[in-house]
Amino acid sequence: MIPVLAPLLLISAIGRPQTPSAEVTSQDNASDWVSSSSLAWRELGPSTFGGRIVDIALHPEDSSHLLIASASGGLWRTRNSGTTWECIFEHEGTISIGDIAWDAHDEDVIWVGTGEANNQRSSYWGDGIYKTTDGGKSWQHMGLEHSQHIGRIVIHPTQSGVVYVAVLGRLYGANEERGLYKTRDGGATWSRVLDTGPTVGVVDVVIDPFDENTIYAASYERLRRPWNFDGNGPGSAIHKSSDGGLTWKRLTGGLPEGDLGRIGLAAFGDQDGLIFATVSNQNKIEVAPKQDPTVSLETRFAKGVLRVVRAPKDGGAAELGLKAKDELLSLGGNALDHRWSWAVGLSVFEPDEEVDLVLRRNDEEVTLVVTRRGLDKTIDAEPVMRDVGGGVYCSEDHGETWTKRSSEPVGGNPAYYYGQIRVDPQDQTRLYLAGVPLYWSEDGGHSWKRNRASGVHVDHHALEVDPHDSRRLWLGNDGGLHLSHDRGETWYHFDNLPLAQFYALGLDDQQPYRVYGGTQDNGTWGGPSISRDSRGIGSEEWSSVGGGDGFYAQIEAGNPDIVYGESQFGWIYRRDRGSWKSQGIQPKAPDGEKYRFNWNSPILLSRHNPQILWFGGNRLFRSMDRGDHWSLITEDLTSRDPKKIEGNVPHCTITTIAESPFSPDLLMVGTDDGLVQLTQDGGHSWTNLTGRLSGLPQGWWITRVVLSEHEKERVYVTASGYREDDLRPLVWRSEDLGQTWKRLDEGLPQAPINVLREDPVREETLYVGTELGVLASLDGGASWAALGDGLPTIAVHDLAVQAQARELVLATHGRGFWVLDIAALGDWNSEIAAAPVHLFAPKDVVRWQRRSLAKTSGHSAWYGKNPQRGVILQVHLLADLEEGAAKLEIQNSKGKRMVILTVPNTRGLHRIHWMGARSRRGSGLAVGDYSAVLTHGDTVQRHSFRVLPDPLER
Repeated sequence: MIPVLAPLLLISAIGRPQTPSAEVTSQDNASDWVSSSSLAWRELGPSTFGGRIVDIALHPEDSSHLLIASASGGLWRTRNSGTTWECIFEHEGTISIGDIAWDAHDEDVIWVGTGEANNQRSSYWGDGIYKTTDGGKSWQHMGLEHSQHIGRIVIHPTQSGVVYVAVLGRLYGANEERGLYKTRDGGATWSRVLDTGPTVGVVDVVIDPFDENTIYAASYERLRRPWNFDGNGPGSAIHKSSDGGLTWKRLTGGLPEGDLGRIGLAAFGDQDGLIFATVSNQNKIEVAPKQDPTVSLETRFAKGVLRVVRAPKDGGAAELGLKAKDELLSLGGNALDHRWSWAVGLSVFEPDEEVDLVLRRNDEEVTLVVTRRGLDKTIDAEPVMRDVGGGVYCSEDHGETWTKRSSEPVGGNPAYYYGQIRVDPQDQTRLYLAGVPLYWSEDGGHSWKRNRASGVHVDHHALEVDPHDSRRLWLGNDGGLHLSHDRGETWYHFDNLPLAQFYALGLDDQQPYRVYGGTQDNGTWGGPSISRDSRGIGSEEWSSVGGGDGFYAQIEAGNPDIVYGESQFGWIYRRDRGSWKSQGIQPKAPDGEKYRFNWNSPILLSRHNPQILWFGGNRLFRSMDRGDHWSLITEDLTSRDPKKIEGNVPHCTITTIAESPFSPDLLMVGTDDGLVQLTQDGGHSWTNLTGRLSGLPQGWWITRVVLSEHEKERVYVTASGYREDDLRPLVWRSEDLGQTWKRLDEGLPQAPINVLREDPVREETLYVGTELGVLASLDGGASWAALGDGLPTIAVHDLAVQAQARELVLATHGRGFWVLDIAALGDWNSEIAAAPVHLFAPKDVVRWQRRSLAKTSGHSAWYGKNPQRGVILQVHLLADLEEGAAKLEIQNSKGKRMVILTVPNTRGLHRIHWMGARSRRGSGLAVGDYSAVLTHGDTVQRHSFRVLPDPLER
């Protein structure tokens, strides 16, 4: 959590002088200004589709009272079956959650284990375990601060002070604090009762319902790297203790061994000894015999050229030196100039006769000496193999022996992302298994059916069966929360939880402007920054423009109907919101070549020409016609590290692109393998700046490169060690296009940096989005402070300034979009800070025509927050004043006084709200020109502003 300084008073003044209703706290330096509560964040949402739910807990006695844990958006509670919700865990050190537990004997006691356990790319780390004893009003940190990811919390059924915690440990590296931990004193002290080693954690734990001293724990071996994920190993197993954790044995009777993945456990409370387990078995089995050998060389004749399509590395052609994309010109002096010339040319030579083969490679002629026998060498084929897959096992003798119940693979794929099995508390034959679909069995796991949750989002992570009525199922997945009253025949989706996990955002230039962004597994969405609905921005005002996992979104300047979006690994598209037509526009690789694209591939529209589009893979692509055609302007700009390229996660790719506002030929890119490259000639030549960035660890993910809005040679770079288990913030600035650099990260909290932006008005003002929030600097990065008031502890993946509105917009990964009015920050300078009294120039305001845009929806609807109606006037006092020493009045266009507003007499920054003049018809703003006049002694400050009509009135 980023510390925020003491809040300020927000004053609302209407019609006649008013006095402060609360104490005002001093804010007399730049950091205080940045963290002032006069800078209040407003939450846009959306709540339309929810976000990833990782756990659900029902109240022991009242199942209309429940808790849901989101992956990265906090802990939420409802007391009315989801009609309304409140977030009760959002300002702690982290709000990424792995598991929660509710004390059955005291509803005010709730445990939260931080750090998501689902092993995603964006499964954020935690800082241990928290506990509340007052129902969530306050929280205590109870230790295990290095646990990173927690899979399960189990409270002893009769002794509430005894709690077991399954600690997975780091996702991206090894650490000692793994295994199963136990407290006997309510969390005051902990002991590790099951040590699984530095690379194996514990993901699940169950207490035997018939013997509270018998504990079952599932260990899990996994390691994620930026380019590879190993989600299985021999360390994955089921362990049993019969003495409350003092001693353990590994269970083997009938269970698979070897390369096992994630394991989930469930016990049935009405039959002694009955335990179920879902086991991801990654051992290989042969499903088809060896096929025919693979040929050594594949060629294709097109447009008069015979080109090598493929030359497998173990084949004869590769051994003789041929490579994909080689253009074959002649063989033994005979031209290879028609479709059959290769086969005919080879046939005239003896098998071992050496022949000159002339080819063109990278615009140079190369001569190889080949033989027909060498070229004919084939590659032995391997049998077709697959993983054994997920299986459900059952023990009826307390885990001593196990039988596999499922004959076909069932469970999640990829298995690391799932792993939850549930038993109907009233019927041991009815089982549920979370995966991509929701599986269910009505015969104890012998046979399984899919899609018990048809019609709702896929990728399920949490399921609770109501113990009082097992027809009621609560289901959490990547698409939020769902409820069934009929065992999954039909479902209700809750659209009142603002938990969207955005990766990136884009803003258009309309009034009011619209915000777009791509989300984790819920596609790309757009919605308004302001609604005419008096209740706020409702679900019906958001629209989807693309599916899959969404990422970057760009909107064409001057034509806001043209929106560019993408799904995972570079599947870019162009959507016309006018016709609602969508066109896939991903660059296509030529025969024999394969492009690499990041999970989150950068898209950038040129500010010099709105039809020019930049797109990053392992190379930089440019389109001059909205993506209809592409040109390659670079070779591979990454390290091309073979180890990283051969991993099972696409890597060595461009992650960020910047184009200078001063020149379309000045470009920068950063890559996921730690390179920073710059061109000043539109991509013809590149300078690798990586070695000049002092303190940049090798291979760190470059999150942003920025070319300044204010100075042509000023550039910024940010890098993240999140995927290296290193949380240091790294920020650099150069004033000479990267020849020399200065670090700007002193004073930043220990949280990786995702994004940096300059203020377009005031060049000394910088904003950074981190994995724990957003900070600003008013002195070019020399000092930093948490920005504004009211933002949760949340990962900020992207941010942008809407210049016309003077607002900063955040894309958070867990709580949707947030907006902040930053006009005062753009005006701040040392003269203002030193002045006894200062009135900031108010922004023009639009008199929006408020009305209800949707039918009455009871109390269940959630609305994003509109800005305050009326005019906001901000006044700064250097020191306390005598009562009435400063006077603020509003005048009309003729200079006639309309109202006098009270200025607080305490030092600091104050926000004064004017709703308009009062009349017999009530109060309200009239369209027109006004002035705000501040008088203090002989000093008079005057600023004009306008009240504009709603564009629909013009």
